[in-house]
Amino acid sequence: MCETIESAFITISRLASGTELTYNLHPVLFPDGGLRPGELVEISGESNTGKSLLCLELIARIILPTNCGGLELEVVLIDCENSYSRPVLLQIMEKYILNEAEPSLASALTDPGKMESIKLAALGRFHLIACYSLEQFEFSLLALPALFALQRDITFVLVDSITTFYWSKCTARKLIRQDTYQRGHCKALNRLARKWKKVVLFTKPSHFGTRQGAGHDFETTGPSLDGCTQVSSSFAGNLTPSLSGGMTSSSVESSLIHHRIELSEIDNPSPRGSGTEQDDQRFNAFVTLADRQQYVRFYLIDSYGMSWIEA
Repeated sequence: MCETIESAFITISRLASGTELTYNLHPVLFPDGGLRPGELVEISGESNTGKSLLCLELIARIILPTNCGGLELEVVLIDCENSYSRPVLLQIMEKYILNEAEPSLASALTDPGKMESIKLAALGRFHLIACYSLEQFEFSLLALPALFALQRDITFVLVDSITTFYWSKCTARKLIRQDTYQRGHCKALNRLARKWKKVVLFTKPSHFGTRQGAGHDFETTGPSLDGCTQVSSSFAGNLTPSLSGGMTSSSVESSLIHHRIELSEIDNPSPRGSGTEQDDQRFNAFVTLADRQQYVRFYLIDSYGMSWIEA
């Protein structure tokens, strides 16, 4: 009870002083103080670079208790890729519990029941919405405000991936450009994040929506995905350096997306299966912040999930 009163006092003091709330979700990827309510994060990459796996890594950090290195908050995953794996999420959670548990808890983890109770309690803060069609996806976005009203502790929303049902929308009778499709969903997710003060993250393939034409005006027609009135906006292309050696054209105005994470595999000069340490599949994450600050992080993918390594 005393701890609750103290936490409430600290929160009220922070709000009174004007200090902005931040979530220290992943210090490696977000070293600028963390993520803030109302922000939109884009995670891009080609197949097998770990986009869906990174979603599970972030979910584990969100739902785990604070004494296990987590935030102890609630999260929604809108899974359009059929990529969610409960066994993988449990394994990632166990990795974080073993590596980041406070010393006072470490001794109790020798009891298998204790480990299971921590993971089950954390899963109670996880909400999964599986979508198998464009209609289900769009309805899920429309239904999120009602879910927020019922589950007020939901702080994060992850969408994997916003491009899955593009070819259901783009038909021979009604053609729609990839950048237009992506821009519409980003605007809806951005409004959702700002209106409800949530942190929204979404994944997409790197190549999707990168064609020229981002500078044209865009105006949606029909109902908005979050019930708000949509107005036309002018979008300017944003060129971001790519570690693969080229330039990647972003089709979404930089003001909509606060953080961009581009995942890519590092070319391995040694043939696979040679029995050397270089056989490990290595990747990099190219991160761009809202202030255009950019940096690179490196990681491996193994049976324990993603392992971040020094440059």
